[in-house]
Amino acid sequence: MHLLLDAVVFEFPPTGIAKVTAGLAAACLAQDPELSITALHRRPLAQGFPSPIRSKSFGRHLPYRMWRPLAFRAATKKIPVAWFPWNGDVPALPPHVTVVSIIHDVLPLILPDHFPSPELETAYRQRVQRDIDRTHLLFTDSDYSRQQLLAHFRIQREPHVLRFGPTLHAPTRHATPMGTFASPYFLYVGGYDKRKGIEHLLRAFLAAHKDQRISSRLILTGSKHHVSDDVRALIDSGTAMHLVEETGYVNEETLSNLYHDALALVYPSAYEGFGLPPLEAMAAGCPVITTRGTSLPEVCGDAALYVAPEDLATFSDALATVEHDVQIREELRQKGLRQAATFTWEAAATQFLGPLRAVVRQRNLA
Repeated sequence: MHLLLDAVVFEFPPTGIAKVTAGLAAACLAQDPELSITALHRRPLAQGFPSPIRSKSFGRHLPYRMWRPLAFRAATKKIPVAWFPWNGDVPALPPHVTVVSIIHDVLPLILPDHFPSPELETAYRQRVQRDIDRTHLLFTDSDYSRQQLLAHFRIQREPHVLRFGPTLHAPTRHATPMGTFASPYFLYVGGYDKRKGIEHLLRAFLAAHKDQRISSRLILTGSKHHVSDDVRALIDSGTAMHLVEETGYVNEETLSNLYHDALALVYPSAYEGFGLPPLEAMAAGCPVITTRGTSLPEVCGDAALYVAPEDLATFSDALATVEHDVQIREELRQKGLRQAATFTWEAAATQFLGPLRAVVRQRNLA
């Protein structure tokens, strides 16, 4: 079987979607020697693929809105299975093409006040419904996301849940391009979107310092976009006191080492379709402090310390407890390693390839 992969997500700095797409592709190729994958993209790639994947550039100068329809119509003349891993964007394709889509979440419909106008919400719903209608095999990241898809859209074919594996290798303990980070520190990994709870984290962290309940620092990694004035003021205040450090994006080696040495990953997100950073942290032996929001309990099970981020006092208590109680950190570390071990790329490849073979076989017989 030959798959045509929409590789546009690999044109940008590494994201969670890009990492799990690469991990899933590599696991599928390892599991099925007869499988081949061609990655189709428009612009130069910012990151590479596992070596068996062939890369093909097409239509670099085409307007973005025209690229997918033209590129995939041309390429699927020879490769009749098209895989769209980045929340849809499925063009209209000839009837002989089997379309596989991963819609990681539909969080815009759950986030409070996400849409500035009813018209924009309607446009989003129509776009996602169109992608679903054009898809023969639909995957999503969690039971929570599956339930939201079923609640908000007309679904003719039941979505399948893919449970991704960890995406980082064990830390090397060598010096990294980012340098070294003085311990002890708490770690945050992710964007600065409001839903991620970073404002609650900063307020709880700085309040605990003000009360002299903790002495550790806070390292923030990831995208700095979508920063409100309040969040920027909190970050600047923490930075001025040498308590908060922003790194922006870091490479995989640096991130692995950061997880390994952190007191804990603090991930106070209220809305997630999956939650890759907690899985990465647990696999690296890093304790996790997170929330019971949306899909996160599916990922973390009983291996995390759960907080209500908007409750400043209890959030601060959790930070102080983890910093000072070595036994709790070790218990969380051990539970996290066991929980992360239940997420494997071998299982994810089976969850992907089994339904894919069945759908392709069914369509070929029809």
